[in-house]
Amino acid sequence: MFNDGIANEFEAAHNKGLKRGFDLGWTYKGQFDRSIIRGHIEQIEKQEKKVSDPECKLRYSSQKQILRNILKEMKNHPCNRENITKHYK
Repeated sequence: MFNDGIANEFEAAHNKGLKRGFDLGWTYKGQFDRSIIRGHIEQIEKQEKKVSDPECKLRYSSQKQILRNILKEMKNHPCNRENITKHYK
């Protein structure tokens, strides 16, 4: 992409299919997305502690489990490129 006469190893890694180096954009995006979900889980846990109704606690527990499953699926998804350097050693 860059043809400025300077050896740009980062760009060369991208052109080779990210076999060298890593893509910071994917890493930060994945971590950022999951941190938002973790924040929601923490809010639900705080709300859950405030209620005594078993039905409400069950709803909160269900919501937390759904969000945890989403976190797990996002992290383990085949298109997740956060740890791309680990795949190409």
